Amino acid sequence: TIKGHHAFMMLADFLRYELYCSGTKIVCAEGDCGACTVLCCRESHLPVFAPINACIVTMAQLDGCHIVTVEGLKKNGSLSVVQQAMVDHHGSQCGFCTPGFVMALTALFDKQKNPSEQTIKNALTGNLCRCTGYQPILHAALSVDKNLITPLYQQFMCQKLDKEPAQSLYIKDEKKEIFAPITINEALTYKQENPSAGFLGGATDLGVSINKNKKAPDKFLSLHLMSELYDINEQDERIIIGARVTLAMMRKFLKNRCKEFASFINIFASPQIKNMATVVGNLANASPIGDTIPFFLVADGQIHAASLQGTRIIPLVNFYKGYKTTALRSDEIITHASFLLTKPSQKLKLQKVSSRKDLDISTINGAFLFSFKGAVIGEAKIALGGIDAVTKRLYNTEQFLVGKSLSQSVIDEGCSVLQQEISPISDLRGSATLRRMLAENLLRKYCHEVSCDNT
Repeated sequence: TIKGHHAFMMLADFLRYELYCSGTKIVCAEGDCGACTVLCCRESHLPVFAPINACIVTMAQLDGCHIVTVEGLKKNGSLSVVQQAMVDHHGSQCGFCTPGFVMALTALFDKQKNPSEQTIKNALTGNLCRCTGYQPILHAALSVDKNLITPLYQQFMCQKLDKEPAQSLYIKDEKKEIFAPITINEALTYKQENPSAGFLGGATDLGVSINKNKKAPDKFLSLHLMSELYDINEQDERIIIGARVTLAMMRKFLKNRCKEFASFINIFASPQIKNMATVVGNLANASPIGDTIPFFLVADGQIHAASLQGTRIIPLVNFYKGYKTTALRSDEIITHASFLLTKPSQKLKLQKVSSRKDLDISTINGAFLFSFKGAVIGEAKIALGGIDAVTKRLYNTEQFLVGKSLSQSVIDEGCSVLQQEISPISDLRGSATLRRMLAENLLRKYCHEVSCDNT
């Protein structure tokens, strides 16, 4: 039973300093290096043990979850198949990253018995190693004897997870409190009575702030016990996403419905982050470089908000009012977000530029959605992030392009209109000059690609 201040501890800290399970390492405390990776299962009727970053997830968020650490992998006193492969192929030197690699690979082999080398690399994008150069780790993974692997649910499943939570969760210590309701009315009542309460979603951003001693709320409202908010539905070509739907869940749902967005999700977060971070959280964070926001802006994205006074739908184009500022009222909760599926006649492209391909913050990102009548643009939607205090639709550029064919002169003039419409700044990830060049290049790249598609 977790009580008092333990509920506000990060899982990695609790494991190491309260349970003395020091196999889980803490290095970056930001969810970047993966050394703290553990396996988490929330529902026993759907026994999926997913890798998560233990350094940025609070104990309170794990109510009703089953956690497996690297210590738990040994069987009858012997190393697991993956652990033994790492030893046999010298996949560890300093050892700090090794538990995280072992846990990530264990999760992978639980899903796929014979993954390709590229699949293995993809599964390890959230794990960093500075010692072995990765090749010994890949050799270890490729050498795993799949016939010796026992499904994780057979080893670790706890049947107690079958039960729905009987009551809401409320924990308070001397400084903080957290409330996790089981009904929407409880949540709305708490938010109205505590308007300054912060939302605790996947904590992939908030957890970093807490670890780095940055400002964080004293009161938290978490929706993780509300089962209906984990649903994804399709209604009249609109995808409706509950506030607890993670990036990993959405990617799986959209794999055959919107392949461009599903593929894009692969490159902007590690598996560990995608298994915790929520889609609604990424939208509500209101970062000017939030990676889901450009797509939602061109796909008629909507925010579904609720309060004790009723519900309302906020078009995403009207949601962002300034840097990290939204139209959400202090008594409102986002229950869902939604967007329209792309039609076959539309050409959707999602792009981002960052210092590295995987698990990196965008310097600039964008979404382009055009439809054509022959060679003429019938509709144009462009959204760019990293070019202003908010991610924004470029209405002037869109208006200029509609009704024209994509000749070189039209593209050149369109880029000139774009330059007048953006106001990038300089920071650690790039100068304003660089961002102007990148924004123009993204438009040129898209125009070239769709021109080739139409020929």
